[in-house]
Amino acid sequence: MTDPLAIHTAALRKRSDAIDALGGLDLSVPSGSIFGFLGRNGAGKTTTIKLLLGLARPTAGQAQVLGLDATDPQASVTIRQRTAFVSEDKDLIDSMTVDGIVAFTAAFFSTWRQDLERRYRRQFDLRGDQRVKTLSRGARSKLALLYAAALNCAHQDF
Repeated sequence: MTDPLAIHTAALRKRSDAIDALGGLDLSVPSGSIFGFLGRNGAGKTTTIKLLLGLARPTAGQAQVLGLDATDPQASVTIRQRTAFVSEDKDLIDSMTVDGIVAFTAAFFSTWRQDLERRYRRQFDLRGDQRVKTLSRGARSKLALLYAAALNCAHQDF
């Protein structure tokens, strides 16, 4: 049976030098929900994401993602394999075309869902011959979301 919470944190803290980057976050996100993570600059959003993905270690508290302990090195690898993160920067290779960058990325992942790739290409109106550098900010976000869907939806469909 799967955990009813996709994300759960309890008193999650991260202190770096003399700065509290995250000051005791309690968060519960039910599985199957869509959750927006909003806050002012410096509120700890990026720090929280890094802690949840196991890319940073908390100073105190607990963090679980998909029922796995995000502070456990082995579990954090599984978390990163089963989740996707689209950053604000959307680091994409500007010199490639949409076709090229999708083919390049898909080649690295045995779980790549070509059916979802095709579906979201159509839905997001991403033409294969477009150079990534010519895409609008919104289209770049759509391309990054296509990655997230095609990489990590082996167990569910949006």
